[in-house]
Amino acid sequence: MSKLNKFLLALMLTGLTQPVLSSQNWLTTGEGTARWGLIKLYDATLRVAPGMNHQTLLSDTTPLQLELCYARSLTVENFVDGANHALPDNLTAELNRAVEKLHQAYQPVSQGDCYLLDHAPERGTALILNGQELVRINTPGFKAVYFGIWIGESPLSNRLKNNLLRDLP
Repeated sequence: MSKLNKFLLALMLTGLTQPVLSSQNWLTTGEGTARWGLIKLYDATLRVAPGMNHQTLLSDTTPLQLELCYARSLTVENFVDGANHALPDNLTAELNRAVEKLHQAYQPVSQGDCYLLDHAPERGTALILNGQELVRINTPGFKAVYFGIWIGESPLSNRLKNNLLRDLP
């Protein structure tokens, strides 16, 4: 084994490698702040590939990123409860398993931590915390379901959705 291969193997074993993010020239379509009453929870940024529009945004074939950077500490239960509030009730068994897999990967956050949902058509949707990939879901339709929490037909916040989609054609 070459020195380079040994070094790369050591990096992988120690968890110092970065996740494989979708390789796009990203355009920020909007930013917004999520609040619970007067309490700021997180800042959100939505990024799309050039040429995307409303019709293709939630398609499995469209790259997409949503970054959430937290203003306060939140628990895994906070994430799951919030997601369950906005997720559709009539998911297929396969999509329910995919959602559960992502929910099991959540970790608590502190002020300054950032989650990234990164969707690449060929690799699925990754949940990344502070640069470390926690899980990748490649179930058809999962992207629309989970990104839909923020930008779907029944989002957690219409105001945040409008801010995220502000510059999307």
